[in-house]
Amino acid sequence: MTIGIEPIGEMILLAMENAPEKTASGLLLPEEARESMNVGIVEAVGPDAESISVGDRVIYRQYSGTKMEWMGQDFLLIKEEDIQAKVVG
Repeated sequence: MTIGIEPIGEMILLAMENAPEKTASGLLLPEEARESMNVGIVEAVGPDAESISVGDRVIYRQYSGTKMEWMGQDFLLIKEEDIQAKVVG
């Protein structure tokens, strides 16, 4: 599925992942804890991005990239160098 945004160069488009409101044991998380989650799913990659693929779940630097809303979903357009890790498992 294409969403109509195609990154250029080393840019990567992430779908922002919403932090859960509860823990696995049922405890409610405060709003501050939910906002600090820096995890996203790679939706599209520019032609020069080398180590990231569409579908990867990644952790990115806080306060980096350009946040946007597109077709009712939150996205982040970010440089590949601002991605710190892939989430595996």
